[in-house]
Amino acid sequence: MCKPNRDNYTNGELGPAIRDTIAKATHEYYLNAKEDSNFSEVQEMASWDKLREDFKESNLQQATDILKKLQYIGCKVRKARNIPVSLMIFTNSEIEIMAEMEHERWMAQRIAQGWKPGASRDSDKKTSPYLIPWSDLPDDIKELDRRPVLKIPEFLANAGFEIYKSK
Repeated sequence: MCKPNRDNYTNGELGPAIRDTIAKATHEYYLNAKEDSNFSEVQEMASWDKLREDFKESNLQQATDILKKLQYIGCKVRKARNIPVSLMIFTNSEIEIMAEMEHERWMAQRIAQGWKPGASRDSDKKTSPYLIPWSDLPDDIKELDRRPVLKIPEFLANAGFEIYKSK
């Protein structure tokens, strides 16, 4: 089990400033990724300062959940020893595991906020066709969870942390 250093974490989690930094970086990455796709949900495409609170909360929860995902694949996080940080490269299996975990986290959060499965994506009506098991998602939608997982090492490095394998 991961035993974080108290200087780097708050109660075994990323501290609030680090969590906010990673959440904002995740959202910025999402905006850039969405520009390159044919998905477009106007309310989710707002800048962080104009982003709806429930969408901000989703990014904050995603950042909070990083340690859990990393721990699951046998990794820990520590304050970076060297700058620049040597970025961890995840295996395809690790990426898939963490992306599925992210989809499950996202679904649980959406359902808790009153979202329901629907034929189309509608933020006002809180419906989404993607409130389904990972195995049933189309690959292009799965990719929306894989991409930020690939960026976890960079997000953490930018906050002054590095990932390493547990022994």
